[in-house]
Amino acid sequence: MVAENQEENLYGILSERNIKQVQFGIDKKFPTWYGSNAYFSPDSRQLGFIEEDRTPVKREKSQYWLDTLYVCEYCFRYTDRDDSFVAHVAHCQFKSKAPGRAKYKSPLYTIRRVRGSRHLLFCQCLCLFTKLFLDNKSMYFKVDHYEFYIVYETGNTKPMAFFSKDLVSYHQNNLACILTFPPYQRLRLGTLLLEFSYALSKSEHIVSGPESPLSPFGLISYLKYWSKVICWELVEGELANLGRLSIETIATVTGIRVGDIILTLKYLDCLGDNNQIHLPVLRRHLKAVERNHKELFMLHDEYLLIDD
Repeated sequence: MVAENQEENLYGILSERNIKQVQFGIDKKFPTWYGSNAYFSPDSRQLGFIEEDRTPVKREKSQYWLDTLYVCEYCFRYTDRDDSFVAHVAHCQFKSKAPGRAKYKSPLYTIRRVRGSRHLLFCQCLCLFTKLFLDNKSMYFKVDHYEFYIVYETGNTKPMAFFSKDLVSYHQNNLACILTFPPYQRLRLGTLLLEFSYALSKSEHIVSGPESPLSPFGLISYLKYWSKVICWELVEGELANLGRLSIETIATVTGIRVGDIILTLKYLDCLGDNNQIHLPVLRRHLKAVERNHKELFMLHDEYLLIDD
């Protein structure tokens, strides 16, 4: 029990929600999904760190530590005061120009790379916000050796989704954490970011994958992505009509790790005697995916700016 409490204090993880809702920008309000004490001073249930010198807000008794957390949708800075929030949003430095550098820019979406070492407070506040919507998010303070790839609607400066990447990953993982913010769910932004993470790896000429272990939801998302890529490459892509192939060859072409490929082939239930891949199974799966989505892939190579 002592060890568990120490872990909670270290990472801010709570078993129950302690913030009822988030006011995200002026016009978006939604409930939190998970609890976190990382927003609060260690010795109290008062919001800490951002406005430590101000008078604490008096609150009615409630099951929540805080009813509404006000979060800037441009920079993720936060407060429990609506007047301070409105004043900040009006003059936020990232309202007119988002941080970082564009690494992908299509007519619909732009992905910007933001380095934790360069935009420390922005990335720390982003990670704090993420903890309210991911139950396995631990890192939120030491962000200097992480890069954050953030999706914006092209021409807009409001973050919609992101993934982080550990620059000192021993296993050369291409993704540490990923989240689409609640107002922007069901736009396939997670798919866009997964595709981009592998485009990054392939530009570095490495076979890579996400940090493990994956959450159950994360595993489902990756199996969908891996299945789509493997099916397309074997049915219509570079590996079509090549006869017998090794798993290593599939890994080289797709950028997907051998273990993840084996897991995906088993998930697709397409392996026969002597581990031969049944192409009709892959064709059926690919057609099913194409029926469900207007575009098979969200990422378009011609809009990549990785080498810039």
